[in-house]
Amino acid sequence: MKLKARFSLLAAVLMLASGLAVWVSVQALAEGIITEWALRYVEKQVRYDKQRVLQPLLREIVLARQLASSPLLLEWLQKPDDIVLEYRALAELERYRDAFEDNNYFLGIAGNGRYYYNNAEDEYGHDQLRYILYPHEPADRWFYDMMAQGKDLNLNVNPDQHLGVTKLWVDVLLRGTEGEVLGVAGTGLNLSSFLDDFVDSEGAGISSLFVNHEGAIQLFRDQSLIDFASLGKQPDKQKRLSLMLTPADLNLLTAAMAEVRAAPESVASRFVEIAGVRYLAGVAYLPEIDWYEVTLMDLNQLLPLSRFNPILLIFAISLMITVLLFHVVLGRVVLEPLQALDAAIRRFRRGEYRGEPLEVKASGEVGRLVSEFEQMTTEVYEARTNLELKVRERTDALNRLSQTDPLTGLLNRRGMDERIIEELKRCAREKRYLGVIWIDLDRFKEINDLHGHGIGDEALKLVARVLRSVVREYDAAARWGGDEFLLMIRDADRTLIQRICERLLRVIRGQTLQTPCGVQLCMTFSIGAHLASQDDLETLLRDADAALYAAKSAGRNCYCFHDEIGGEVEASDTADLGEGPAR
Repeated sequence: MKLKARFSLLAAVLMLASGLAVWVSVQALAEGIITEWALRYVEKQVRYDKQRVLQPLLREIVLARQLASSPLLLEWLQKPDDIVLEYRALAELERYRDAFEDNNYFLGIAGNGRYYYNNAEDEYGHDQLRYILYPHEPADRWFYDMMAQGKDLNLNVNPDQHLGVTKLWVDVLLRGTEGEVLGVAGTGLNLSSFLDDFVDSEGAGISSLFVNHEGAIQLFRDQSLIDFASLGKQPDKQKRLSLMLTPADLNLLTAAMAEVRAAPESVASRFVEIAGVRYLAGVAYLPEIDWYEVTLMDLNQLLPLSRFNPILLIFAISLMITVLLFHVVLGRVVLEPLQALDAAIRRFRRGEYRGEPLEVKASGEVGRLVSEFEQMTTEVYEARTNLELKVRERTDALNRLSQTDPLTGLLNRRGMDERIIEELKRCAREKRYLGVIWIDLDRFKEINDLHGHGIGDEALKLVARVLRSVVREYDAAARWGGDEFLLMIRDADRTLIQRICERLLRVIRGQTLQTPCGVQLCMTFSIGAHLASQDDLETLLRDADAALYAAKSAGRNCYCFHDEIGGEVEASDTADLGEGPAR
């Protein structure tokens, strides 16, 4: 029998069953049935709401706690004025910003009151320091209250008046090795989005709200009832459940909250009245965040059975069951496999599907279609992956060849140009200095003329090894051309550049190169150095070249430093460095 015929026959049987399912019912039993059903359903609904809201919060809490235990942050907070530690710590914060759900973070430092923040738009990526916290400012009291309480985790719905944003903040204390509080860090979830997605996403007749251990309302679809900035607020200033409930009903819910706190896995239910409407309230405790979740069910909206004739009600329920069964069968046999296949096709078009099994139960024509698709996509994906791998390998090889000097293995002029341009942009953005050291191998022409180009090449390779021995892993070395080499030193200062130049002169004088005729060949450098932060590439190279020219004019075997402010060139005292070997 064809698939269409099967469904036609099934539909006829189900409709006949629906027609025969109309029974005479007793109106007096309706209220009891509804109540019994509601008491069973409310527990499931509460547990569902609890997990649905808790899951995204727990993820953010775990990330925030990992952030608070970051060694980079803790080291910086103990030395908050160290700019190197600050740079590393801010980079660590940016990595966590990408991991947080709403792509934002904050950090308040206890020692100096500095408050750092960046949002999903990276609006403050150039300057994460947003403002200074003061104990006497009411808008900043949350920070000092949380440190005073010593509670490692706090969820706080609070509008940040300085930043102009209102979020559900996940606050975590940062502690030093002795347990002292160093600051507060965490992230913020967009309040409106969180309410729409997790709190106010129920259907008609069901609503959820969350209160803290004091009964202050933290999350609710009606934001006018939310108690913002509960931390440190006086009890008579808080918006509590007493705004919604009568004293008698408040006592009922308070008893239910005490009940679930004693047994966190349990759910308590009470009937209460809000604005003249009778609700069934389910209460659960969330020990992870020390909140209570209250689900309110309006039974008149969920099951208004009393408004219908019992015969019509039974008929409607029977018909609904019939349609539901038909939908379930149709979905499992046809719709679910076809939907999975449709989704896989779209993923395959975007390059996300790799031919893995669709994990659907399908038989007949649909099953064969799914199987053929899986096999086809597997073969196509493997072929495409192999092709992309070969293209990527060849592209990487070409890039390396285009930016590397084949003799020394250092960067060539093109590769160094790109690195310097990139670093100049970073220096201008972060107000740091970039050092450039221009090196010339003294009397290289004489080496080639007297000993041959083979010895000259060995001399260049020896220079390359010397350069690699003095630079850090994030600096760069390049063969600029002929016997000239260039070093790029990140985050440099004058003292660092001078130390590198002195070490270069010392190390190269300690190297010897054995020639075929038995001569021990010694070498020296002439070095020109320049320190800049906002120069363009042409100006930077011109100033370094001028310093190199001055070093050569000073007798070689020395270094000269270009004074960026006055444009003058000052030469190092070669007497302090030792005279170069006779050649």
